[in-house]
This record gives sequence, structure tokens and C-alpha cells, in this order.
Amino acid sequence: MQGKKQRTSKLFYQFSLEQAVPPDHIYRRIDQALDLRFLYKRTRGYYGKDGQRSIDPVVFFKMCLLGYLNNISGDRPLQRFCSDSLASRWFLGYDIDEPLPVHSTLSRTRALFGESLYVEVFGQVLALCVDAGMVSGKRQAVDSALIKANASVDSMSRDVIMADASEYCRQVLQENTEEQQPGEPPAKKKDKDPPPASGLTPVDIPEADPSRKRPRSNQTHTSQSDPDARMAYKPNKPTDMYYLGHISVDDAQGVVVAAMADYGDRCDHESLVSLVNQSLTNISPYKLPLQELLADSRYNTYHTLQACEAAGVTPYMNNPAGYKPDREGFLYDEASDSYRCAGGATLTFRGQNRRRGKYLARIYASRASDCAQCPLRGSCLPKQRSSKIITHSIGKQVYDRMNARVQTDKGRRMIAKRKGIVEPVLGTLIHHNAMRKTFARGKAAATKHVLMASAAFNLKKWIKKAGKEPLDRAYSMVTSIFELNEPVNLQKFGHWHFAIENLTMQPGN
Repeated sequence: MQGKKQRTSKLFYQFSLEQAVPPDHIYRRIDQALDLRFLYKRTRGYYGKDGQRSIDPVVFFKMCLLGYLNNISGDRPLQRFCSDSLASRWFLGYDIDEPLPVHSTLSRTRALFGESLYVEVFGQVLALCVDAGMVSGKRQAVDSALIKANASVDSMSRDVIMADASEYCRQVLQENTEEQQPGEPPAKKKDKDPPPASGLTPVDIPEADPSRKRPRSNQTHTSQSDPDARMAYKPNKPTDMYYLGHISVDDAQGVVVAAMADYGDRCDHESLVSLVNQSLTNISPYKLPLQELLADSRYNTYHTLQACEAAGVTPYMNNPAGYKPDREGFLYDEASDSYRCAGGATLTFRGQNRRRGKYLARIYASRASDCAQCPLRGSCLPKQRSSKIITHSIGKQVYDRMNARVQTDKGRRMIAKRKGIVEPVLGTLIHHNAMRKTFARGKAAATKHVLMASAAFNLKKWIKKAGKEPLDRAYSMVTSIFELNEPVNLQKFGHWHFAIENLTMQPGN
């Protein structure tokens, strides 16, 4: 006989949220391992003594973690998800008849709490991974990704600067001097140019449209909705408003050790020193030494290489495309800081200049008298030059050491290994941990966004690696108590999982 379920509503319900959540649910493991009660003391200074009670800070950060664990970045969909999910209600401590905090409360609380609180929550999750033996600290790989800002390119308007005001005053003055003086005859209109002798009609060139918008630039325009957002683009990405998220990933189990956000138009190397310092700060309490750093060429500059060497970290990065280890026919002498050409002339240091507007280059030149009688002059110098000029970066010695390092077998392995360490983590954060776009505005909010997404990623790593250990111990305890030969399936024993959970929480178990 075919069954047909009828929807009926009861006046009274007998329901237990504790029994509705499975005993092996990941939220139970997180709640048992992650202790966020320190937030009560750390957030006490954000509130006064009078007025309505705020959202529980522990509940707020748990809701944030739920959003990143389930790839939900908006506050409205996060509030709806938590209201519909029984496991989420259990994790937050709200029963089925209790209303959850509204989405606007989440937005205000996120803006209220400082960045240091998010760093501490990230550190608590990192501590779980370190205690589980998932972090070695020896070798880390860094990379970055663009994060869509909650702003549009159309929201950018031109900055009001003094240069524009000066230009406007100059134009007004010029127009006033060109005005017709009283009593002067009106200026005659110029006749049109006669047609050319060939009989061809000249093409009229349209005048520039004054209403045409000037091209937008981060140097001249600012977003009115999010002043910290920057216009940027990358291959296979549209030109839009972005932030730049940086992460440092440990190579042992792929755990994110440090995370931060920066302006979208900044170069990667401008954030490397801060990222390395954050990594050292996060792993130093656990006596884990950071020895090697893997990165791509976008992080490679003279200053970043020097900073890594000063911190005792050995970097492995490809040198920039313009780097040349040597120049054919010229030998560099580091002691005298000069070049020696094949013809015997010496090129001495003459100063430094900014090359292509990006970096300082040291200039070496020979004397004109040395090159005048040189037999190689024809193949070495163009006709309009009287002396040979060579430039190299101010950090050539550092670049040379890096070039020698990456040419070894280990260096080539490290360069190839970087992609397998950090790029899968970035892809997971963007596509599965809601890091693709931030709805909060401001650079500080973008940093909080990257930190919480990385904390959720580390939690997933910890659950997969070590999160099942308490439950496995419970299985073995029940098996030994009842002298069973097969592992216990808790789903068959109904309410026994509560007794097992209590056993796993006792000291020594």
C-alpha cells in the first residue's frame, strides 16, 4: 500500500536539540577543542555598564566561523543559515525557539572589535594544529590573491587637489585676458581652408569632447563607498576594486601560519616583511624555527631579500626578469666596485639613478680616452657614444647569492615545491571558505576577513587530521568496557553517545 505523508502541525512538541545533533558532528569536536572564553575578558573594555546587553562575543566569533566553514560571506545569508540549521543552533547555544542575533548586529560588532581580537582567535586555532603536530615551522610558502571589495569602479571620483585648483585659476585668467576690450571691432571669422589642389576634400577632425570622462586611476581617483579599496586587475580577472590577501603556509600539513590583507594596487614585495614578521610572531611561542621561505619573483627585491637574511631566513625566489648574473665581455670586481672590459678599460662607479621609475640602478662608465683607440669599439659602442655605460641593481650581491642558490638541485626543488604548497590553499580559501569577496569595508575589515577565512581553513585541516581522536578514544573505551570484538556504532545505541562524550571529557581520557 502506497504511503502518503500529511503535513500536520502540533500544538506542543517534545524535542531535544542535544539529541538532534549527531554525536560525531564536526561542530561538537570544534566546541570541545576550541576554547573562546578568553574573549569575555578581552572585550570587556568595548562595552559600557548601562544599556541593553550586546551579542555574546563568543557567539559572534562562532557565527563568523560558521560562515567561513560553510562558504557564506554575507551577514544576511549567514543569519538565515544559522536559524535553519539545528547543528548551528547547538554550536551557538541557541535553542529552536530562541531568535538569533540579526544581521545588523553582526556588522556593528565586526566594526567594533579591533584587529588584535581576530589575530588571537586565529592564534587559538593555530595552537590546535601545532598541538596536533601539524606545523613544523621550518619551511613556509607565501602567495597572494585579489579579494573583491564591496565597491564598484563607478564609485570612484576624482580627488580635489591643489593642482586642479591652480589649473582652473590659470584657465580663468587666460579667458579673461582674451575677452574683447570695449570699443574694439569684433574679430573676423577665418575663412575655411581652400580645398587642396588635388581636388580631395579634407577630412574634418572632431574636437575633443569636454564632457568625456578622464581615465580613472588610483593616483587621481578614490572610491566614495570604500576609500581603502583600489582598482586592480590580473590576467583572467576583470578590472575592479580589490584588496590583496597574503598567506603564509607551512609545508608540513598545509596549515596557514600567517594571514593579512593590503591595498589592492600594492606590489607583493611591499607586504612580505610584515607577513614574515607575523609568521615569526605566531610560531615563536612554540619554539618552531622558521628557516626557509618559498615565494615567486613578485616578492623578490633587494630590500625583502636583505630582510629575510637579517631574520635568519633563507629565501628561495626566482630573480626578477631584468636581472643578469653577468655581462658578456665584462667582469665585475666586487672589491673595487668596478667592471673590467675585454679591451682592458675599467668602468668605474659614477652614481646611481632610478631605472624605469621602479628601482635604483648603479651606473658604471669608462673614460672616453680608453675607448677611443680600442679595437673593439665598433662592436661595443654605437657611433654616437664616446664611452661604455653599464648599470646594475644596487642589490647585485644579494641577487647573485639568490641566483646561485636557485641554480642548485635543492633550489630547483624548492621553486617547484612552492606551487604545490600554497596555491591549493589559496584556491580552497577563495572557492570554499568565502574569501573571494569581503562585504565589510576598509583595509582593517579586509584583514579580519582573511584571518577568519584562514582560521576556518585550519579548523577543517585539524578536524581531518586530529579532530576524530576524541571520538575514536570513546569507541575504544566502550569496546573495552563491554568486551566487544567489533567497533561500536554509536548510531545503534541511541542516547549512549552522551555517556561516551562525558567519558572523553574526563581528565586522563
